[in-house]
Amino acid sequence: MRILILVCFVIVSCFAVPAQRPGSPDDSLLRPSHPAYADAMEFARFLNEHNIAVKSIHNSKLSGFFWGLPKAAFLRTDKGILEVIFFPNNGAEKVSVTERRDNNRYIYSFRGQPQPNPPKDTINAAYPVYFIMHGGWFVVSYNEAASTAVKSAFSRT
Repeated sequence: MRILILVCFVIVSCFAVPAQRPGSPDDSLLRPSHPAYADAMEFARFLNEHNIAVKSIHNSKLSGFFWGLPKAAFLRTDKGILEVIFFPNNGAEKVSVTERRDNNRYIYSFRGQPQPNPPKDTINAAYPVYFIMHGGWFVVSYNEAASTAVKSAFSRT
């Protein structure tokens, strides 16, 4: 009986190890075939040139947040997480953001062209969210340090 249990344990262990292997591919990484890839690489290059080290670039949940704008990226940097929506023709600067408080929540709404894509037309957060619009880049930051670093980079252009 002990041998049978030992054999079963060895077999289960053999199948479990490959499933837990470190370094497995990250499906969230932005691939060259993604519509936002070229824009994301340009934005990452800009950040790296302005001393914001980009560690990785991923798909973003903000893809499609605005009507007709499927291009967005999520970037891990040494300053914190950034998300960016890519607008054509410097369109990010045509969007305005309004913040209101509801108890301990931060509620953000957006105006401008293109319109946000309801029902995703607001961001409801437990902490402040920082928005920076520069040319065709609508940057969303979840911490003040990353926001300050991006604003500083934009001010030097």
